[in-house]
Amino acid sequence: MKRLLQIIFLILSELIFSQNISGNVMSEDEVMIPKVLIVNMTTNQKTYSDAYGKFLIDANIGDEIRFAKESYRLGKIVITSNQFQSIKLEKIPQEIEEVKIINKRLAESQEEKLRKDIGLPKGPEKPREKPADAVDDIVKPLIGIPPTLNFQAIYDVVSGKSRRLRRLYKYEDLQEGLTWIKNNVDWEYFRDAGIEPQKMNDFLMFALRDEKVLMYMKAKNIGGLTIALDNNIGAYLERITQSK
Repeated sequence: MKRLLQIIFLILSELIFSQNISGNVMSEDEVMIPKVLIVNMTTNQKTYSDAYGKFLIDANIGDEIRFAKESYRLGKIVITSNQFQSIKLEKIPQEIEEVKIINKRLAESQEEKLRKDIGLPKGPEKPREKPADAVDDIVKPLIGIPPTLNFQAIYDVVSGKSRRLRRLYKYEDLQEGLTWIKNNVDWEYFRDAGIEPQKMNDFLMFALRDEKVLMYMKAKNIGGLTIALDNNIGAYLERITQSK
């Protein structure tokens, strides 16, 4: 009987203290935003806003709720009541490079004249060397009419130089991407999700196995990247728990 009363008490406690929090998500100009990822950081429950920007999620007083959407800055609130919540997300400005229509030859000649006038040596030009490809640079020329031999391409492929160049460029691109992520992502979000600062690099290398994370990193899309990284948190935490 005592056990039964304890169970009833626990069920009643859940009913009393658990509650659904509803609201909507909009832009700064009050346009409703659909498909916003909404995460309760306390319970790790996730949901999305509907086509009209409305959402419903289980939450208690004191829970922190976060909102992530491509092209918008991460939003967060702490639940203080069960009242309807109106959340505004800030749009990330899209940088548009300045377009200049100039005479390229004239600009180059003026730059060369200025360089000579002030006595500066010409700056080094070191574009990336294109790694030789076995099919495009060897096989296709051989079956062409007339057939041709690209001895440098053959040497690069056979010696492994092409493979080493591809690895080098992949490594350089990865380091550049990781630096960009660290400079632009709100790491407090991942820390609160259970990933300690010293584990950030390990988490990123784990998450980069996800094609979406890699795609958003290359596109420098903060909103999409945040969502893609968030989708890898659970699997990463499970992995490090099992490895202990």
